[in-house]
Amino acid sequence: LSVGIASCGGDDTDLSELGQLGKTTANANGCASCHGVNGQGGVGPTWIDLAGREVELADGTTVIADDEYLLRAILEPDAEEVAGYTIKMPANGLSEAEAANIVTYIKELSSGET
Repeated sequence: LSVGIASCGGDDTDLSELGQLGKTTANANGCASCHGVNGQGGVGPTWIDLAGREVELADGTTVIADDEYLLRAILEPDAEEVAGYTIKMPANGLSEAEAANIVTYIKELSSGET
């Protein structure tokens, strides 16, 4: 009898160690209440296929959701607001390392090439 590493198709099986840590950090810090337990969105924008995508901001400009943008959005939520969302993302006490892990998680939710 051998124990396999893969599970029954769960979302977490595709996450790296840092991606899983990012998901755990996001869920433990309330991010899931707006962005969804699995990054599917809701009150806040979806994280699925966000990395590398063009994002329209409330002021009408667009940015690419690269690492720099994603880190800034997490660490300085008032810096740029995404168009179409009326509830502002609250400030949080995340460290840069915790935010970087969440960025890794967001990137791993992308189905395209990175």
